[in-house]
Amino acid sequence: MGDRLSHRRQKSQARNANDEFADRFQGLVGIFEPFRRFSRGRLTMCTLTFVPTEDGYVAGMNRDEKRARPPAFFPQRFEFPGSDAIYPHEASGGTWIACNTYGNLLALLNWNDVRLHSMPAGQLSRGALIPELLPAANDLAHVSERYGQLDLAKFMPFRLIGFFFQESVINEWRWDGLLRHELQFAWQRMHWFSSSISDALARRNRGRTCARAAKQSSAEPVSSVRSLHASHDPSPGPFSVCVHRKDAVTVSYTEVSCNGTEISMAYRHGSPCLANSFDSEMSLARRFPCPSSDG
Repeated sequence: MGDRLSHRRQKSQARNANDEFADRFQGLVGIFEPFRRFSRGRLTMCTLTFVPTEDGYVAGMNRDEKRARPPAFFPQRFEFPGSDAIYPHEASGGTWIACNTYGNLLALLNWNDVRLHSMPAGQLSRGALIPELLPAANDLAHVSERYGQLDLAKFMPFRLIGFFFQESVINEWRWDGLLRHELQFAWQRMHWFSSSISDALARRNRGRTCARAAKQSSAEPVSSVRSLHASHDPSPGPFSVCVHRKDAVTVSYTEVSCNGTEISMAYRHGSPCLANSFDSEMSLARRFPCPSSDG
């Protein structure tokens, strides 16, 4: 009798905890609704992981979208002056991640926790940013110069992260709809998170998962990153690394590996938790920037 009563109490407490979380979650959705209402129905979330290796790096990126969103095109090779690049893309030609023959990687996340009072006039897709910058992506200085020349007034807020292999530096450019911001980081393991509900909540919840994975993993970097991006820790939901919601889900996983001689990009369509193989794998021979390229 006592055991049954204890079991009922535990179930009741669990239901109360779940109800409390649901109430808090709905409240948070309401708080962040002013930021979301300008998204024109789009629901974009991402998780980006970067891990240096002995001779290069591994990066993984989950792209999370509405279930009804048309699938993107698999990675292709594109030619630019001075280098080639590989990246997946939408029908518009825009992309969220790309790597060139110098081993320089650009990745794009929406910046959702920025208060906007109106839509940019003549709004442009943020996906156009990376293809616009790739012709200058032989080093940080050239990308920064080209980025500084762009008119950002028609873009919604974003965070653009650049990983520059030869220089071993990470640079982050941010646009909040009014002002530009720039951050620079050491060449170290890092993660970035975005969610149309709240970037801050995504950072807090997924950040815990990433911290645990970094401490517990004894696997080599590629397997470790791949496993992390298929993770449902602590449970499948809006803030697990592999996202599962009624209206949205992780729609693709992109993995980039770079070493002294080669850059490879592997792409998996659909939730990374559902398959162990890739739909597309491409590679480029690595080139080295020419110091005298400016004449």
